[in-house]
Amino acid sequence: MITESDELSMTIDQAASLWPDCSSRTELLRLIIEEGSRALLVKAEAVKTQRLEALNSLQKLGTGMWPADFDEQRKSEWDE
Repeated sequence: MITESDELSMTIDQAASLWPDCSSRTELLRLIIEEGSRALLVKAEAVKTQRLEALNSLQKLGTGMWPADFDEQRKSEWDE
């Protein structure tokens, strides 16, 4: 059950103009939720892409920080 606030009521009214064949406010609400779901999926993918790009940029900043044989040098200092 959803309480129809003023804002939701206006949104459903707007949806009715987009989907004039829709016969009930319940069906309009379902369509609004489906549209919102699709929009959220697109936005989530964009955020994921942004975060991966940021991680790749950070990874590039670390390139060349240590010598190529750093791991071998570090291991050679360990007692066996």
